[in-house]
Amino acid sequence: MKKMRKILAMLLAVVMVMGMSLTVFASDVPSTPLTPPSHTPTAQDKAKAEVQNVEAGATVTAYRIVEPTYNDKGFTGYKVAEGVTLANMLEPTSDEVTGIAANKTLLATLTKETLEAPEGATGLTTFSKPLGAGYWVVIVEGSEIQEVYNPMLVGIYYSVEGSGDDNTLVNGTVDANSKWSLNSTPAYAKSEQPTIDKKITGSTGKNTSDGNENGNDVAVGDTVNFEIGTKIPSYSKSYTEVIVKITDTMGKGLTLEDPTNLVVKVDGKVVTAADNTYTYSPAADKKSFEISFASAYALAHSGEAVVVTYEAVLGADAGVNFDPNTNTAKLTYTNDPSGETNEIEDKTYTYTFGIDANLFGSDGSAWNKFTEELLKTGEVRKIILDSGEEIETTTLPGAEFTLTRADGKTYTAVSDENGYLSFTGLDAGTYTLQETKAPEGYSLNDAKIPVEIKAEYNGDGTLMSYTIKVNNENTSTYTATYDANEKGKVTNINCTPEHENDWSDVSDTHEIKNTKLASLPSTGGIGTTIFTIGGCAIMIVAAGLFFATRRKAEK
Repeated sequence: MKKMRKILAMLLAVVMVMGMSLTVFASDVPSTPLTPPSHTPTAQDKAKAEVQNVEAGATVTAYRIVEPTYNDKGFTGYKVAEGVTLANMLEPTSDEVTGIAANKTLLATLTKETLEAPEGATGLTTFSKPLGAGYWVVIVEGSEIQEVYNPMLVGIYYSVEGSGDDNTLVNGTVDANSKWSLNSTPAYAKSEQPTIDKKITGSTGKNTSDGNENGNDVAVGDTVNFEIGTKIPSYSKSYTEVIVKITDTMGKGLTLEDPTNLVVKVDGKVVTAADNTYTYSPAADKKSFEISFASAYALAHSGEAVVVTYEAVLGADAGVNFDPNTNTAKLTYTNDPSGETNEIEDKTYTYTFGIDANLFGSDGSAWNKFTEELLKTGEVRKIILDSGEEIETTTLPGAEFTLTRADGKTYTAVSDENGYLSFTGLDAGTYTLQETKAPEGYSLNDAKIPVEIKAEYNGDGTLMSYTIKVNNENTSTYTATYDANEKGKVTNINCTPEHENDWSDVSDTHEIKNTKLASLPSTGGIGTTIFTIGGCAIMIVAAGLFFATRRKAEK
């Protein structure tokens, strides 16, 4: 009986307490032990620790918070690392793990190891390194990473043959007759990739059906409605001070309409700068603004959606045709507990069109040509060029025209020395063109000519092509090619019909002809002269007869 009691006491001496690795941090599938089963565990035992789904450029550091104890017979159990406080060392809580990760002074005293990514790895990859037994808090940091990572817990644990290899730490004295092995499980990085979505929600007299949420066209003077959608990143308690900042920069042509029209919502509720939730800083020229959330507010509202809405006006300095009026929204956010930040951005494109105008501002590229949709012509006339050469032309300067949009808005232009009628700051739609004043010596052409502008957009909001139709006939369709590596950069513009790159063929130009007034005689012309001469002759004859008769009478 005494012998049985000794055997039972020996069996009870090997006490195994099952711990729990937080389910949000680790997988349930054990990895292959680094070391083979051993009768005598030692402090040199290691197993490969893995952290999966981490950006290749990150720094992944493991800090041991629970460590093993050994004696001359092998593994005896676990203890909490010096300076670490855990209610149950075999079951660290999420709050305990994040609290340790936030304590930089404590981390500096702990045993640490840097995990490594495979050579040449890109994108999301697995970081690994052989580690000794215990619990390790893993922190992901780096200036080149974009995602926000929460701390993870990795367990390197002993198991004894026959007890099952699961994701737990086994605590207790070693049995020299048992076969022990050191195991680990891969941890999966819990991270979040913040996003920002800038879009156009409408504009004067239009909605996004005119293009899409990323691109639209308006007339100069029209208002554009914008929306910025993002969210405060999901920060754990390891983050004690964070930066969450939204900036919006309006390119040429766009100006902030009125700061009072700017609305900020967090989790669907309107918040204001007066609530000390954020600071609002508009630029003096109304070309940009910044919304910077208070750190305490951002941490308290971690993971909540943010929506910013505002209005901007397109001004006379706007880019015309393929020259976009770009609007860039940017989110700057803290993405690791050490204070590193990252930036992401999104853009929208607002366009306005021109007739008889450059395809793309003042760009010097060969494809940037002056379009020739409208031409005022008359009868053949001779002109002297700046070079002194005399040529014949039918182009007619000085004719005044009005272009009227369907809603009644009007634009005016006068044909230049080459006969072109330049209208700019137009949006896509229908118009009526009519001459209001003819050049001197020419009759007025009062025809009402329909004009239509149609635009097509790429999925990212950039202008794919636009067509100008005059008098129900296409003049030209212009189509842009964009750089595959630089969003929004135009590399070429083609015209249909083809102009063979010199654009000297203007057969697609719509000519508006005027005729000279008929030459009429002036009042009292040649007839008056004849009567005057006749009258003078009669008066001379009458005077002669009068004096002749008088002399006769005196005799």
